[in-house]
Amino acid sequence: MSAEAVMRVVIAAARAGVEPSALSRRAGGPEALLRASARRLDRLGAPERLRDELRRARTADIDAYRLELAGSGTSCVTVFDQGYPAGLHDLHDPPLAVFLRGALPLAADRPAVAIVGARRSSDTGLRLARRLGGFAAGAGVAVVSGMALGIDGAAHAGALDAGGVTVAVLGCGTDIAYPRSHRGLYARILEHGLAVSEYPPGTAPAPWRFPARNRLIAALARTVVIVEARVRSGALITADHALDLGRDVVAVPGAAGSSASAGTNGLIKSGAGLVEDEADLSVWLGIDAPAAPPPPADPAARRVLEGLSGRPAYADDIAAATGLGPGSAAALLSRLEIDGWLARDASGRYILARSWTPSAGPPSTATAR
Repeated sequence: MSAEAVMRVVIAAARAGVEPSALSRRAGGPEALLRASARRLDRLGAPERLRDELRRARTADIDAYRLELAGSGTSCVTVFDQGYPAGLHDLHDPPLAVFLRGALPLAADRPAVAIVGARRSSDTGLRLARRLGGFAAGAGVAVVSGMALGIDGAAHAGALDAGGVTVAVLGCGTDIAYPRSHRGLYARILEHGLAVSEYPPGTAPAPWRFPARNRLIAALARTVVIVEARVRSGALITADHALDLGRDVVAVPGAAGSSASAGTNGLIKSGAGLVEDEADLSVWLGIDAPAAPPPPADPAARRVLEGLSGRPAYADDIAAATGLGPGSAAALLSRLEIDGWLARDASGRYILARSWTPSAGPPSTATAR
């Protein structure tokens, strides 16, 4: 297999709007696909538009195509090129080439973690994904995700806010921000991180492209974190690919009986690692744990944390128990949740997100069991 043949097949497939890797494998490689007769291409199931483009690609100007890509800020790297992401070689069906856009190269020696999860996610899940993304990126670990709504977007945003590196793996061309509501996020990723796609610019998002994209997310990371997932979830497809590749798979537990966490709880029951906070994640990534935060100095906050030790409660009950007015209690609970002291279960009750033992001094970062 030659780099030139790969590039010619990529050009033909891009102009025909066809993904070439599977067809190339069936043909016996890019060279065989380029040389294939019309009858052979027909037996392989190649669309007619691809047959025409393959014929043209035999004499195509490769440098001109690369310049054409550069016009959209995109580069193309084949499996032979030095810039091809190393982790993708581990796939049994690695893309013949990937398209890259952004400010940073994907360094082979940079550790990476994938953080993915539900599109329809809870506020607690979003906050945790953002915290985990920020913690990992702040420690020099690249955060990989799929730029989807919900958990993916929160993980990217957390990494960017921490001044770290994040990688968006797309199910469309690199010239398309999808979903459209993430246009601002995508602009930030291109400015400070990297977008990766096996689809050339101009390729529109399609439902089947996203499950295929998930195998790239798994391959680019050494650890995959699932924050929230239902039983039928694209995040679980990513977890399956990660397990096939020998990557570590960890999950954030959710409330028993919650459909929003049935997928993550199922992963844990099947042997996945359990991650509840940054300290847990640091063990899997082999980096230093975060410093233990000081306990809140506010007496009202301390009363709330002490009252919640082992006893989940609704906001109204907390307000009544602490003597705070509803507005003051809501503001305090919101602050404690943002600071990582509290979370909410599936029924909306507040629970401790870190252990709290006032008599023992400052709490640790280990989550209360």
